[in-house]
Amino acid sequence: MSLTRERKEEIVANLVEKIENSNVVGILDMHSLPAKQLQQINQELGDSAEKFMTRKTLMELALDKADKENIEQLKENTAVQPALIFSDSNPFTLYKTIQDKKSKAPASGGEIAPNDIVIEEGDTGIGPGPMIGHLQQLGAQTTVEDGTIKVKKSSVAVKEGEVITQEVAGILNKLDMKPLEVGLDLKIVHENGEILGKDVLDIDEEKYAKDIEAAAAKAFNLSVNAGYINEHTAETIFVEAIKKAKNLAVNATIFEKDVIDDILAKAHGQAQSLGSQVDLDSGENSSNKTDSEESED
Repeated sequence: MSLTRERKEEIVANLVEKIENSNVVGILDMHSLPAKQLQQINQELGDSAEKFMTRKTLMELALDKADKENIEQLKENTAVQPALIFSDSNPFTLYKTIQDKKSKAPASGGEIAPNDIVIEEGDTGIGPGPMIGHLQQLGAQTTVEDGTIKVKKSSVAVKEGEVITQEVAGILNKLDMKPLEVGLDLKIVHENGEILGKDVLDIDEEKYAKDIEAAAAKAFNLSVNAGYINEHTAETIFVEAIKKAKNLAVNATIFEKDVIDDILAKAHGQAQSLGSQVDLDSGENSSNKTDSEESED
């Protein structure tokens, strides 16, 4: 649809205002997103984010005009069908929310594999027939057991970045595989003058939590070993200091009420050890004397 000059100016002015008044501004890729799912995503996002899609030239013009540090860098993106998204939430929260809204979908042919498409080992549930040859063409090792085709070993049917052909899509559909993810694709965001890409936004939460736990443990150990006393390390440092002081008192035989029992126990143990050595030496001496006497006789 043709836009008048006045309408273009109005759109750009509106975008500039949204860009300047939003904490987070990002670029979405709306490519191959069904209208039904887009409507569902809009409902689920609610007031947490607002999307705006228009001509790419108008969005880029708005980014150039907006008075915001480094905002023009959002133009450097890989979106096939770009749209702007505005939000006041944390960019990482926004990214995770959008990712969580994605759903699996079957391939129809012509799509790019978002990741390696793997035919997993196990029972396909499909009876023997032409499917055996189709699977073998994809590199799968098959056998027939109990009347169904079984894949002997997992194998990659389509590598990440390769085109899924119609023939391969048909095979994947018969296996009830849904290799595609359908949903919004947040490519890049701007917050407080910084540009954050997917490589930064896509956080492995479980690994991140473990890294924080490991860092906290190392910091605690460092503080304890350095004798840095605070509310977290005080108890451990004091317990360790008491333990060292007690060991020193016992080894130096300092008779104090808190260590006297340990000193006596140590002395008792040493006496028993010494006694066993004396008994052993006496036995050896007695044995040697007997041998000598027998030699003289």
